[in-house]
Amino acid sequence: MSDSIGGTVERGQVISLTRRSAWRREYEMRAGERDLGWLRWRPGRRSFAQAEGQGIGPIELATRRRRVVVAGAGGAETLATVDRQRGGPVIHAARGHTLRWDKTARGNHWAMRDQDGTVLTVAAVQGLLRSSVQISAERTMPEPTAVLLGLIGGYLALSELQYKTDLAAAIAAAAASSG
Repeated sequence: MSDSIGGTVERGQVISLTRRSAWRREYEMRAGERDLGWLRWRPGRRSFAQAEGQGIGPIELATRRRRVVVAGAGGAETLATVDRQRGGPVIHAARGHTLRWDKTARGNHWAMRDQDGTVLTVAAVQGLLRSSVQISAERTMPEPTAVLLGLIGGYLALSELQYKTDLAAAIAAAAASSG
């Protein structure tokens, strides 16, 4: 990856979102040794996160009525939306780009695809106390685009992991109270 702002992400490069602490939902975004940004949920806020990325600045991601809105800090400019539709969520990015968020395999694996094929693949892992996301570029693209799409993919994947964790806890609590 280029060390300059506005560089490119090459096909096959991996961007990771790694949880900093077992106690807070804060993730750092890195490509190898290079820091690309962060993604953070405030305690008690499951449908709202803040992030900052190399070349895109601070952004907010919020789920509202089955729609994710990605905007500049303070809700300034909408950078992308994710709409739930038949066949899976659709990402409408700025400049008219439309991507599909597809489940690709068992477990927590997804892909962002456009009309020309896969753009990014996303794999999320839930550990006992920490979770992480590995994002692989499937084609060369400008770094700010990869960072923005990586933050959106990370938000979607980590939200899904949190939903599954909450569901499993609720089922376990219901089973324990009925027995």
